[in-house]
Amino acid sequence: MSRKKTAPKEPPPFSDGWLLTALWVAAFVALAVVPDQKILRYKLLAAEAGAAAVLAWVLGSWAARPGAAWVKTPLDVAVALYAAGGILFYTLSSEHGASSLELTRVLFSAAAFFAASQTIRRLPKPEVPVWSWAAMGAVAGVYALLQTRGGLGPLMVPQAERPIFTFGNPIFFSAFLASATCVAGALTVSGNKRGLWSLCAALAFAGLWTTQTRASVAGLIAAAGLAAILSLDGRKRLAAFATVAGAMALAVWYFRARQWTHGMIWRDTLSLWTAHPFLGCGLGRFHIEFPSYASPDLRALWPESKVIVNFAHNEYLQVLAETGVLGLALLAGVMGGWLGMLRDFVERKELEHRALIGGLLLAAGALFAQNAFSPDMRFGVSSFLVFWALGAAAALGWGESITLPEFPGRYAFALAGLFALGGWGRLAAQPILAERRLKAQPSFHVSGGSEFDQAVRALQGRLESNPQDVDAAENLAFLHAKAKQWPEAVRYFELTAALAPDRPGPLNNLGNIAYSLGDREKAILWWERSLELGPEQVDARLNLGKTLYEMGRLKASSKHLEQVLQREPGNEKAQILLKKMVE
Repeated sequence: MSRKKTAPKEPPPFSDGWLLTALWVAAFVALAVVPDQKILRYKLLAAEAGAAAVLAWVLGSWAARPGAAWVKTPLDVAVALYAAGGILFYTLSSEHGASSLELTRVLFSAAAFFAASQTIRRLPKPEVPVWSWAAMGAVAGVYALLQTRGGLGPLMVPQAERPIFTFGNPIFFSAFLASATCVAGALTVSGNKRGLWSLCAALAFAGLWTTQTRASVAGLIAAAGLAAILSLDGRKRLAAFATVAGAMALAVWYFRARQWTHGMIWRDTLSLWTAHPFLGCGLGRFHIEFPSYASPDLRALWPESKVIVNFAHNEYLQVLAETGVLGLALLAGVMGGWLGMLRDFVERKELEHRALIGGLLLAAGALFAQNAFSPDMRFGVSSFLVFWALGAAAALGWGESITLPEFPGRYAFALAGLFALGGWGRLAAQPILAERRLKAQPSFHVSGGSEFDQAVRALQGRLESNPQDVDAAENLAFLHAKAKQWPEAVRYFELTAALAPDRPGPLNNLGNIAYSLGDREKAILWWERSLELGPEQVDARLNLGKTLYEMGRLKASSKHLEQVLQREPGNEKAQILLKKMVE
């Protein structure tokens, strides 16, 4: 970490900085109000779109404008290595389909960091995006308070014991509120509109409390301790520490009746890590590998057939389990850079934008602390908040303008950046595109009618005249299956299998019918027999993967789904199923 006390060289301002400001404000508003939805993840897509739009603008400006500059920060190398590590671990993964979602999140984290670091110093008022963050935290806090009561007077909202607002989960919601509380609290000491920002901080904190999320409370208390270090000294600091310790003790006492299974998950996660100490079990594969290491007491509480343990509820343990000591070291490099900025921040009393930088460092710190007890950073929105805060703080406090070399320098940098941005965008868009294509597919089943009856009679006539006509038998079976006439379909598929024992299709369809009738074990046997005859079949393998997923046998399911994607990289059903495993 640089110890320079002189102000860093200012990067050239953007002539259309207010346009970028509007993009960031829109991103933070969307982050709060766009509803989350499983698989589609519109909230995450909105955040990704915001970061991508800003990055695309920056890269385009490098190519279009002479004198383009890179804003160098102390965290650039650490974040770049973190992203490169994600690509490395994805490459090493035995099942890319299972690892792609986590790779997307890691790349999004880096995109958020560099989008913030390359733009924040060049905005006319760098504090405006942070204002929108704090303001939306207050709006979300008000809505959370309303959700606990079901509304106020004529204003009615869906009632919830633990509010979720638009986040789909109280834990993810609380992460947004905790970070918003930190930045709003920091703005109260900036000298402008203290009353407004104090109100925003209070409302965001009140909303956080309604979520009853222990990890967020712990994270916010940790941030309060950091604030004491950053802003106080002597007896005042000691008094603040005593207050923080008291708050933590009260929180432990308040939540004492809540069930706590994290300890068991952490213990079994360590068992998973010790089996793969150096490179881990595979990027994004925790939920697939963990069941084999879950202890009997944890299985009794969370049966594999009913509950998927998606996360270790400790980001650092999960990173260690998935990517080993190397992966944890890469994340530690980012956190080490954050700690270095904190240390330097304490000494630089005359730092420009000091309150703003302090709030951003505290927001990242609250989420880092929260993630020792929860899976928030596995949620792309929380990762965005952490890395955006780090990028903005690093650029405002320690950023230095480095002029890019002229041709081919700035053009090459812009082209490489756009290429990387396109690759990340393609990964990020895959789940929603797969869902759209899947919904557009026509239904297999049909209702009966005169044309149906005529087709059945014609095929029956063919089979009566030639009992060895295997095609007629199979087509009859298909017709009855499409009409959900299961007994007739089973009879003709069994006849087809007897007439043509080398055909895998009839066995696959017998498995489909057994599944439709609720006999999953019998269906699995049929599909396995079918795959013995035709290993290259996609349908049978996909059906087997789906059913194993529903039965909680994730490792076997993931293996089959990965083989589907190897044969058909764009298979929508396999992509959606792999995403469902972690949701």
